[in-house]
Amino acid sequence: MKFWQKTYLCVLLVFLVAFDLGAYALLQKSYQLNERMDMSRGVSEYESIEQTLSYILRAFANSTGSSGYEAVISGIAQNYDEEGILTEVYDGERLVFSNAYQFAGEREELQLKEGERETVYRKLDGQLWIFVGGSMEFNGLKLVISRSSAYLQDYYNTLLNYFIALSVVISLILSAVLIVLLFRLTAPVRNLNKGVRDIAAGAYHQRVKVSGSDEIAELAQDFNKMVDAVSANIETIQKASEEKENFINNLTHELKTPITAIKGYSEFLNQANSTEEDRRMAVDYIHEHVARLDLLSGKLMELLYLKNEEIALQIVEIAPLFAYAEQMERHDLEAKQIALVKECGAERIYGDSTLLLTLLMNLVENSIKASENGGEIHLKCYSRQQGIVIEVIDYGKGIPDKDIEKITEAFYVVDKSRSKELGGIGLGLSICSQIAQLHHARLHIESREQEYTKVSVLFTTSLQLEH
Repeated sequence: MKFWQKTYLCVLLVFLVAFDLGAYALLQKSYQLNERMDMSRGVSEYESIEQTLSYILRAFANSTGSSGYEAVISGIAQNYDEEGILTEVYDGERLVFSNAYQFAGEREELQLKEGERETVYRKLDGQLWIFVGGSMEFNGLKLVISRSSAYLQDYYNTLLNYFIALSVVISLILSAVLIVLLFRLTAPVRNLNKGVRDIAAGAYHQRVKVSGSDEIAELAQDFNKMVDAVSANIETIQKASEEKENFINNLTHELKTPITAIKGYSEFLNQANSTEEDRRMAVDYIHEHVARLDLLSGKLMELLYLKNEEIALQIVEIAPLFAYAEQMERHDLEAKQIALVKECGAERIYGDSTLLLTLLMNLVENSIKASENGGEIHLKCYSRQQGIVIEVIDYGKGIPDKDIEKITEAFYVVDKSRSKELGGIGLGLSICSQIAQLHHARLHIESREQEYTKVSVLFTTSLQLEH
């Protein structure tokens, strides 16, 4: 059973119980008021008849001196009988006169002491009757009058039927109103339900529509936040999975080429008819590919080391760091007659000197590969309000806009043929990115094809700002 159906039945049941209990209490109260009025009327009728009888019987006894007053009572009772009032007169236990229906049960109205009066309701042949009894002022006689009070029953039954009909009508109206209201009130729940099913089916981009500010709207907002978090995690996992797959594919490709070459040249060396020159050439090629494998394994070890490394920040002098990086890359710089221009606008930085040197060497090495012979590379360091910036700028081939976001991925290269020609394997910037993350720094690449490439590393830790 659905929530709105449960709510509908509960509200309808509570209303019907409350309405019927209220109607019953009102019906009983109304009946009691009418019964009280009927009893007051009966008492008034009794007092009127008792006074009339006592007065006439006293006058009859005084004028005749006779005690045979049955005929007098009969004449008076006849008049009241026409009004529907029946009369009984008792002298002690002896019935003197009666034109009333005889009741076989206990007669409380006859068990009275002098001066007392009793009113009783009884049912005779299915009809309600009122009996009023008491002592007369004349000779201690007892008078009992009775008349039909069937109108009380009729009134009660009429009112009961009215309340039943009213209850049915109101229940039908309430049922219709409740269905409409609950259908509208539970619309956000149905929308939330649909959204949950759609998202569970894979529509992670979809969100639940939020309207209003009630608890259901808050639930929808929280659900959307949860979906956002789950979607972000899924995207992160998918991205990591894609990166891992690309890494493995690229690594396989990078390994396959030199291994295939080494295998081919080793088979060539085993041929008996190969010349000494051919053998020397094959050995050189094998050495070249082994060197490439050695470079690849070294870079991979660096990446693995950086992923599991936690560094302690220490003061590193920038000028000596720049000088050491230039010295390490001097051979490649001189080979292409490239000038490395150093500008130190800051004296020191907090970091790991070995990792910072690796960072600079990789950036300078990439700039050398991108630059033409006789070019110029700028190595800068300066302070900004946010922290300390290290920049490496070259004026070589540049990087296309579409490649800038992916350039720090492992094995990603812009020009594969040129990279292989220059001995690159696409791990340098990936290592730089890892080193920047370890220093809580931001690595930013700005480039324009055939003009320049600027790689900036902004160190933003609180220690950098203090110095």
